[in-house]
Amino acid sequence: MSPASRRALAWTLACVALAAAWSGARAGIDKAVADYKAGRTLEAAAQLQSIVDRDPGYAYGHFLLGHCLLKMLRPGEAEAAFRRALAIDPTRSEYYQGLALALKAQADWSHAVQAASDGLQRVQDPRERYALLALRGYGWGALERWEEAARDLEAARRIRPEPWVCLLLGKAYVALQDFPDAVAPLQQALQATPDDPLILKLLADCLVRAAGDETIPERKRTLYVEALTYAQRLAATRPDDVDAVHLLGRAALGAGQLAQAERVFLHVLSLDPRQCYAMVNLGRTYMALARWSEAEAYLRQAAACAPRLAVVFETIGDLYMKTGMPQQAAVAYRRAEEIEPVPPTGRRLVRPRDDPATTPVRAPK
Repeated sequence: MSPASRRALAWTLACVALAAAWSGARAGIDKAVADYKAGRTLEAAAQLQSIVDRDPGYAYGHFLLGHCLLKMLRPGEAEAAFRRALAIDPTRSEYYQGLALALKAQADWSHAVQAASDGLQRVQDPRERYALLALRGYGWGALERWEEAARDLEAARRIRPEPWVCLLLGKAYVALQDFPDAVAPLQQALQATPDDPLILKLLADCLVRAAGDETIPERKRTLYVEALTYAQRLAATRPDDVDAVHLLGRAALGAGQLAQAERVFLHVLSLDPRQCYAMVNLGRTYMALARWSEAEAYLRQAAACAPRLAVVFETIGDLYMKTGMPQQAAVAYRRAEEIEPVPPTGRRLVRPRDDPATTPVRAPK
């Protein structure tokens, strides 16, 4: 056999050996994936560890091992596996997603956001884009960077409106005090769990707050009525929850259901006599009913209950203005301003947008 023939034979044998080795590795990967999907995580991890030990440059093996380690609640080791995969092949967006998941599991939010951002620069598949946007939005929320969280979660919702993404988006808008925009994603989240008390509470509260800021009377009433629907469902599931029942009263007052509002606020005070905000709202309910003496009595109780609460004295001032007692109203307004000074451009004796008799007071978050 000539030297050239011997070299050709050696090359052919080497290729056959390499193909056989690759075939064995592929078979190992298939078995590891099958074990992982069947819940045999330990077996899958052992198989993958053996594969990457034999072939340290096999990026996909390190990536799969990282997911096994994540499922085994070993996020630090998972992070190392994902980083090894990325060191070998830094072009795969799913590798960055795996790294971001490992960092998220360690509450390393800033680095998780960075890993997701790196993945988004390389992503092609819409499903992977959705996962990375949702993951980064979650991280922004953990960092209380609500504008960035809302941006990413809104983009993720446009791709696939999964309930958990919709709920997180609603919470981000609430944190931004953008209550009207919070409503639609929260309604989508509620479709999956119609009796979820958290979502019902968020929805009712957002609608009440949006109604309070609305300038068009018809729209304001529509928002209060919608809030009342959700608040009634919430109170039905949480009848002994003072905050839930108080929210029902706020919605009823705003919607003009004054008899219901009176009953609810009296019930709140029977559950907790120190609910100062319920006293204010009951006073406003009686103002709307023109029951002035009862309104004054409860507002005086509220002043004793919360002497440093400016809205109490502002509401007393509203009462005196409505009953033709401007001097007493001025004293009450001055007291409110002493407690909580109003910016020079915002001072007012009677709120221009809201009827003080029918605008419910809410407790601060």
